[in-house]
Amino acid sequence: MLLLRGASEVVTPPETSIPLSGEAMGLVERHSNSDVLIEGNKIVAVGKKLECEADEIIDVKGKVIVPGFVDPHTHLVWAGSREHELEWKLQGRTYQEILASGGGILRTVKETRNSDVEKLQQQSLYRFKNAIKAGTTTLEIKSGYGLELETELKQLKVANWLGSLGLAETVVTFMGAHALPEGKDRREYISDVISMISEVKDLAVFCDVFCEEGAFTEEESRKILHEALKQGLGLKIHADEFGDTGGGRLAAELGVVSADHLAGSTIDTIIELREAGTIGVLLPGTPFAILSDHFAPARKMIANKLPLALATDCNPNCYTESMQLVQQLAVFRMKMTPAEALIASTVNSAFAIGKTDRGCIAEGWRADLLICDVPDYRHLTYHFGKNHVESVIIGGKVIDA
Repeated sequence: MLLLRGASEVVTPPETSIPLSGEAMGLVERHSNSDVLIEGNKIVAVGKKLECEADEIIDVKGKVIVPGFVDPHTHLVWAGSREHELEWKLQGRTYQEILASGGGILRTVKETRNSDVEKLQQQSLYRFKNAIKAGTTTLEIKSGYGLELETELKQLKVANWLGSLGLAETVVTFMGAHALPEGKDRREYISDVISMISEVKDLAVFCDVFCEEGAFTEEESRKILHEALKQGLGLKIHADEFGDTGGGRLAAELGVVSADHLAGSTIDTIIELREAGTIGVLLPGTPFAILSDHFAPARKMIANKLPLALATDCNPNCYTESMQLVQQLAVFRMKMTPAEALIASTVNSAFAIGKTDRGCIAEGWRADLLICDVPDYRHLTYHFGKNHVESVIIGGKVIDA
């Protein structure tokens, strides 16, 4: 047993069996001067001055405990870097222009294809540990920098390897439909992606498609996702990043687990997603990184009761592993409240990757917790640009990343 003794407050979303939405997204429980008792990988009690025979006691007086962050959208496994593209963005070149000139995703594809497994593991582990240090205790990792079977398999195997290290847990997603590879006919590559699914399905939980202008059309995305569903994979989709181009509506039609980006979604699409039971995963780091003011309309989504999650979108174009930064951007640029940002980074983001046992601090829930050196949980967003996480507990164990 592990006892966390005397936290100034324990802050948690309420226990729930469904993603929180509407007004409920803004309501956290705050337990002052409280202890948390952990047995194995589960929380067994939360309360004041708990009496127990704990094997280890950690004094957390003056600290705030929150659930571990869940990052439901990353591209964490890649090789190389693209820092030069920041200067191109500053010169006014758009995401689509950089991609069309062989940069962006296609640049990373070349570097990832040319990387051996050991190098790819080394670079990815560095980012993985950075995410944990900033408070991420579970994260999703997509492939998509291979665009051919051999490298897609290599990425998926590295993502699973990261999850086997006894640190944070990984949920792996196949995303062969991330971009059209150079020299490939569109119809030929759609066929390639569909044929890959049976080869990768044992290494992934979900299949994702980039349904967007300049990437894959609504009909192409539908074909791929239908095949993924037949092969037993859960469905996700990159949708409406730059405009309402049909990805969000397709997400609602297919009832995908999550539709991610949604910066360009209309109210009608938002309502369709809500009715389909889909979670909207918002990625405020992405417009921030491409020097755009086109952030997802979070306030309209919350008003229309679409459950929201937040994620880093960690990739060479949006290079951050910090869910704290993402929450800060959500508050300062999308006008979410600190409570909404916390819920969207814990229990709702867990649901967005099919996890129903984490994201709350209550009896029976998985003991993924953060001990934060702040006087009030709202400092996680109020005091920006600093890592507030002092200790990370994953599955009941204090993790040294």
